[in-house]
Amino acid sequence: MKRLLDRFEKNKLAFWIAFVYVGLGTLSVCSLYTADYFYGDWSLYVLLITFPVSIISFGFRFAEADIIYPVFIIQFVMFILTFYILSLLIKKKS
Repeated sequence: MKRLLDRFEKNKLAFWIAFVYVGLGTLSVCSLYTADYFYGDWSLYVLLITFPVSIISFGFRFAEADIIYPVFIIQFVMFILTFYILSLLIKKKS
């Protein structure tokens, strides 16, 4: 965990990009069904943009629409992976 916090200090840009990208994906997955609070046509478009980080959550939500907390766990793991990959890419670039 300390290593992750050290990486955050060095790569704040990667953190915020991953946070916004995965956050939008999470919000769109949680807004897919008509009973959801933020339901709308926008969720499909945002889901297509954030498809690489939301495909697993979408599959879970498609199979089990009532339970939502595993979506947050899956998206948290995707956030960590996205942050790690972005921090490696930004480090190589600079």
